[in-house]
Amino acid sequence: MSNKLEQLTEKRDQLTKQVEDLQIKSAEHQFQINLDSRSEIKTIIEHLNKGYTWKTQNAAVIVTLHDRLKDQYKQFSTEDTEVTIGLRGHELNGLYQALLNVEGTGVENARRFIRMLTNVGEAVTNAMKELSEMNQEINDMHRELSELDQEIDSLNKAEEVEAELEVVTDETSK
Repeated sequence: MSNKLEQLTEKRDQLTKQVEDLQIKSAEHQFQINLDSRSEIKTIIEHLNKGYTWKTQNAAVIVTLHDRLKDQYKQFSTEDTEVTIGLRGHELNGLYQALLNVEGTGVENARRFIRMLTNVGEAVTNAMKELSEMNQEINDMHRELSELDQEIDSLNKAEEVEAELEVVTDETSK
């Protein structure tokens, strides 16, 4: 194996480990959503429960998000003026999608939703930007891995052709 091939293979192995570590970090990362009060969590829960039309592909995420919010709601007291909830990436994405796709009836429900969306929207948007940056970094690393794999494959093929030529040359010299 040539020196360049060994270097590329080593680089690929290191990058593969980095990608795995970053993917684990991303999956376990808690995105912080700051809310003005505990009651905003309750409002989100109510809108998920009553105003969100789920589909097969997102039912599990919405249930997980609902249960997670419910658990965090219980952790805060009614006196807490500011609360911070933590959501993993798939839960954050579920909340973002749910906030974009809420249906409801009644002016008071619309008023409560708009108030909640105004208070929560910026925090969710900022967390989504952070998630997007993490995903972009992972995508960039995958693209680099793909390029390394192509380069390694090219070098492997070149070495195979070279080895075949040496065998043919050896046999003709007999």
